[in-house]
Amino acid sequence: MATTRSRHVVLFPFPGQGHHAGFLAIARLLRLELPDATLTLVSTTRNVAALRASSKSLSLNFHALPFVPSEHGLPDGCESCSSLPVQAFVNLFEAFESLEPAFDAYISGLVSRKTSTAAVDVCVIADGFVAWTASVARRHGCAHAVFLSCGAFGTAVYHALWKNMPGLPFSSSDDGTLRLAEVPEVGALHRSQLMPCFFEKDASNRRTAFYRRLIPHGYGTDAVLVNTVQEFEPTGLAMVRRALGGKVPVWPIGPLVRGQESTSVADDDDVLRWLDTQRPASVLYISFGSQNTIQPKQMMELAAALESTGRPFVWVIRPPIGFDIAGEFRDEWLPKRFEARARASNRGVLVRGWAPQLRILAHGATGGFLSHCGWNSVLESLSNGVPIVGWPLGAEQFYNVMMLAEEWGVCVELARGNNNAETSVDAVQRSKVAKVLETVMGDTPESAAMRRRVAEVQKTLKSAWAEDGGSSRTAMHEFLTAVRLQ
Repeated sequence: MATTRSRHVVLFPFPGQGHHAGFLAIARLLRLELPDATLTLVSTTRNVAALRASSKSLSLNFHALPFVPSEHGLPDGCESCSSLPVQAFVNLFEAFESLEPAFDAYISGLVSRKTSTAAVDVCVIADGFVAWTASVARRHGCAHAVFLSCGAFGTAVYHALWKNMPGLPFSSSDDGTLRLAEVPEVGALHRSQLMPCFFEKDASNRRTAFYRRLIPHGYGTDAVLVNTVQEFEPTGLAMVRRALGGKVPVWPIGPLVRGQESTSVADDDDVLRWLDTQRPASVLYISFGSQNTIQPKQMMELAAALESTGRPFVWVIRPPIGFDIAGEFRDEWLPKRFEARARASNRGVLVRGWAPQLRILAHGATGGFLSHCGWNSVLESLSNGVPIVGWPLGAEQFYNVMMLAEEWGVCVELARGNNNAETSVDAVQRSKVAKVLETVMGDTPESAAMRRRVAEVQKTLKSAWAEDGGSSRTAMHEFLTAVRLQ
């Protein structure tokens, strides 16, 4: 009797907005490439509900793992990064490690469905922050891949930093720099390009301990998928491949950019109508991501700088550090009557909370993006041909800016970090804001050259999924073949 074969792909994202977006994008690709395969998104109950609501147009299954936040010192109902300040993310990292037994039982159930006449090929695609799933896949003979939602260059540097923790090799000359042997392409890193956790000297520090447990799992996977493009990040991808010792294949399958948001919210329509009144490529879009903000003094200085330049802007604004980022925004955090003057002169719009970022970036009036340079924002900006003003705040964002500025010349760094208000306010003085905006959005040979480079990157990203041999399309097919899904 002939044996039939079915394919089941299990997707396990880490619960952050950008991570969920990346996995939904992978699900869309897999549904196109494997129309008959079963696709299941796995997470905790609240995250499954959010993923289900975001994927109504896809034919997906969902599986919720049992999870009680209070058992892990998390607030009631806290199952994602959106409910935590950045410094508390380690609580969620550790809590998700506790899901291994339940995930093991789920995978065991899938594999046990094999019979003499029906075989199930199971492949787990997991977020880098749940790379421990590789051990589960190994125990049950399943294929496994780690998906990196960040860029290759930033990931490689971040990986090298954690491998050296604790006790990073800072220069003995006390100039605030360090060099990492694992990534010689980077040169010197300055202390201002490191998160505060990298100055911990205790090996038992929870975040350091977590990464020490996590990193070895990444070496045990069958494949690494990266949300980037080979032609866009050749240096970064070479660094990732070297870090893995050449033993794990690395396939760039980006850019995985969210689809255009469809919304009928009046405030969102107002923003787009306001953009319709502005000159082409004249507006600066400002957003520090869904979970980041800046110091009160930085916010005040940036507002004053925008007013002094007179350049039109859309600013997605949230309460500053020290306040509930999801709370109400208070006028006292900006210069007196700042918003009223901006509206009266038709020079600017403040958006509180969520904004239709993709629609803003795709609008012809948008000429620059002041961003924290999280990877999703980077790809969304460049895919729409919008140059970047960089203000990295944490994680690998500092190294994303390095790559964008030094390798491609499509980004100019305005400021760095949000931990030391006094130092960073100096970095956003009005004169510097004016100079950087002129470089990125002005009418000078320098700004024109930047726009040409951005257009080149935009073309590179678009061509990666071309029907006639785009590099990311080819990489995806090679991956599916390697893990017996195609």
